[in-house]
Amino acid sequence: MLRVKKSRIIVPATILYAIFVFYLSVSSNVGNLKHLIDDTLGAATIEILTAAHLSIILKFLVGSIHFIERQSLDPAHVGIYFGLGVLLYFLFLSSRNKTLVKYSAAFAVLTGTTYGILNEFFQTFLPYRTASVEDAFSNLFGLVLAQICVIIFVLALSAIQGKTVEEEVD
Repeated sequence: MLRVKKSRIIVPATILYAIFVFYLSVSSNVGNLKHLIDDTLGAATIEILTAAHLSIILKFLVGSIHFIERQSLDPAHVGIYFGLGVLLYFLFLSSRNKTLVKYSAAFAVLTGTTYGILNEFFQTFLPYRTASVEDAFSNLFGLVLAQICVIIFVLALSAIQGKTVEEEVD
């Protein structure tokens, strides 16, 4: 299993990202952020993928967003908690505690879900925000999706590294 030894970047990155998620959950100006993501980043991503002749990736991304929306999940929550899930996975993977390392994915989902539920609970006290079960499920979906992607990435990386070692031996 892949083990991250340096956590000097992972710990502050995870903390800063968690603060960013909290800021988004208490902000009354989230509409402007969604507009920025949709119009600016979305348009730039479409432009880059089209220019690079990677329309297959673009179709996959658009299809994924439509699938998420059909499930009554919020794509913004899924994406934000996907990022948190990736960071939490590597945070636990870099731990000195063997149990945290062994069950990094499970601890990432548990920690991220707890954080998401607390954020939703906190929103109940804000007059301009509302908490919803759908948002909590969107958060959970993003966290689980992140673990699946990270585990596939780690397994693929381990397989590539294993082939490289085997090729050097031959």
